Amino acid sequence: MSDKSNAVTDDEFVETDELLASIPVEAEAMDLAEADGFMTAVQLLPKTPETKDWLPHILSTVGAKDAGTGNAASDKRLRALLLKRFHQIGDQLAQAVPLDPVYFEAEDEKGRPLIGKAAIEALEPFALGFLEAAQTWPGILDTNSRAVARSLHGVLRHLPEEALGDFAQVKTILDKDAPLEDLPSALSDMVSCLAEIAHETKGYDLPELNEPEDGEEKA
Repeated sequence: MSDKSNAVTDDEFVETDELLASIPVEAEAMDLAEADGFMTAVQLLPKTPETKDWLPHILSTVGAKDAGTGNAASDKRLRALLLKRFHQIGDQLAQAVPLDPVYFEAEDEKGRPLIGKAAIEALEPFALGFLEAAQTWPGILDTNSRAVARSLHGVLRHLPEEALGDFAQVKTILDKDAPLEDLPSALSDMVSCLAEIAHETKGYDLPELNEPEDGEEKA
């Protein structure tokens, strides 16, 4: 079982997101949910890149050199928090514990929580971060494994429309043949797909998955 004493706390999730938000806007840093998707994909790669190679992508998606908060202590703290979450994701995968992807509740223009199918929009940042890592390093998008390719659909179907590209047609088919009714079902499906990818790329055991409860949220 994973060591819950080393799990990232809710307060640490909030702190991480605030530190990421403090990075100058021109660096275009990821938010917490996007960073979580990115780190999940990095942990799923057949060969894990070194920290010095993947962490800067979170601090700047446009390759800004030495991107950070502008405060040495804050930069050190942010790095520590990101690494803590990164290792937590890796431990959960290795120990066949279902992942708990970070997402923020989607809201309408009046700040009201979206419900039903509309609420699935909350998974878009995670999917964007995942895609960023999968496009940066080999081993996922270029896979020869049918199981990985099939499971990728469960993640990439949550990309925002403008980021779908050639996958738009596949998403249309998925939405017709394997529709998702609400956020809990979408989250459960995505977690199952991530576990399947880990099984194929890392050789990890598959976890016993439970249906998430309505309203369950991380971050």
